[in-house]
Amino acid sequence: MTGKTHIAIGAAAALAVATCMPPSLTGGVPAIAGDASTLACLAAGAVGGLLPDADVSTSEASRQLRRAWWLLVAVVAAAFVADALVGANLGARAVAFARAAGVYQVAGVAVVVAVLACGRASGHRGFSHSLIAATLFFGGAYLAVPGLALALATGYLSHLAIDLLNKTPERLFWPVSRGQSLGLCKVGGMADGVLLVLGVAAVAALIVAQDSRAATFLIRW
Repeated sequence: MTGKTHIAIGAAAALAVATCMPPSLTGGVPAIAGDASTLACLAAGAVGGLLPDADVSTSEASRQLRRAWWLLVAVVAAAFVADALVGANLGARAVAFARAAGVYQVAGVAVVVAVLACGRASGHRGFSHSLIAATLFFGGAYLAVPGLALALATGYLSHLAIDLLNKTPERLFWPVSRGQSLGLCKVGGMADGVLLVLGVAAVAALIVAQDSRAATFLIRW
């Protein structure tokens, strides 16, 4: 499936889980009580829906990751150049920031990066498209950003689910070499377009439903 379809389906799936599941089962996803939390959930689902395709250099996920890394490198380089010129002691501040962030958050980010790196090394539809990778990704996300971990993981799993429809197999049960595929459609085909439309429609419907619930609550209150 194309990146746009994965974004739409990932966002819709994450919002559906956060909106429809009982709070006791949402595993830390923020309560959808306002625009900020809804936006965070949608963004997390969309990101999770893209990330498995970071294993191929031409994918939208890889392009966005490369841009993010280069931006980070540029910001860090500029910061240290400025530090050398004005003496802001950024090294000590960076250490203090890492301590404040906490070992769990750092470990979580490391796990997510490791999952993406292993996926890239194993080839397209390899490790990153497996249930093991999805489980590790959820664990890393939960350590790094527990409030959005379920939304991220839901988006990630939605990617694996709709990729099963493609003719090219994905190795869901990695390290088993044999891949799984239903062989119903191809990337960029009619089914891809239909899923994109359904994903966008589902996002719109869920937002409207959530706004209606919030309005009803406010009226009763």
